[in-house]
Amino acid sequence: MVSALYRKLLPLSVRKFIYDSFLGEIVFFVRNFKVIAKGKFTFLFSWLLPKTEENKAFSFIGRHGITSYPYEYMLEYQKIQIKVERNRNLPYVNHEGKKLYFPEFYDEKKVIKDYRALLIEKDVRSAHRYVRDYDDLKGRTLLDVGAAEGIFSLDTIDLTSHVLIFECEDHWLKPLKATFEPWEHKVTFVKKYVGNKSEGNFITIDEFLSNRAIESLFIKMDIEGAERKALEGAEKTLKLGKNIQLAVCTYHRPGDPEYMEKLLSGLGYSVEFSDGLLYWNKRVSKAVIRSKKD
Repeated sequence: MVSALYRKLLPLSVRKFIYDSFLGEIVFFVRNFKVIAKGKFTFLFSWLLPKTEENKAFSFIGRHGITSYPYEYMLEYQKIQIKVERNRNLPYVNHEGKKLYFPEFYDEKKVIKDYRALLIEKDVRSAHRYVRDYDDLKGRTLLDVGAAEGIFSLDTIDLTSHVLIFECEDHWLKPLKATFEPWEHKVTFVKKYVGNKSEGNFITIDEFLSNRAIESLFIKMDIEGAERKALEGAEKTLKLGKNIQLAVCTYHRPGDPEYMEKLLSGLGYSVEFSDGLLYWNKRVSKAVIRSKKD
């Protein structure tokens, strides 16, 4: 009732000014009070608490504020200068000599914030790092499931034999096609959600690969908690495929690290987790499971 009246009486520009000036910080504090309090407590009494990975992560949060990457290395990126340019009305950054595009409605501040997070995410010390060495993808077909802006595919584009970009969100399609235009001969866009059944906007990996060779694949999944269903829909591929590697996000849902470790081990895959923990949705978790079967 009050919020509806607030929106009715004040124009969007005024509401945005109020939110950016102080209301946003108040809302953030209220929503994350328990996490902030836990972080402060863990930091202040770290000398009394067990030196666990989780306590170290929350101690960092208590000292530096809430971040998905609660480790000292992320501080190195805070002062990096990032230049944003535009082409075809799309903002882009020069990423290691390649143009990485973002949706046209992103302003400069949003691009800088997101690109900085991507750089932190792909640091070799990051819990969100998909691989230890990009050379793992040499000569492979990459299935980038949940590509978003496509930085992982872009980082490995000169190594892979072909890239299958699975992305169903409309606002990413135009920037993705702009980013990969120089490599359009080796990139296929698949506007489908990946799941455990093929119907409507969904497709399984098994169905998609039914008429393709299932060998020398690298499957990367980052699909906001739908990873379990996507793996269920790839059971045939994982069982029968040869020389397959995976990097699957495990932090979106509680229990995913244990579930995926058991699932992939049961299929004969070796497994390891990326180093460290990632903070997400008011908890910390192992972030990526790396797996392979020769």
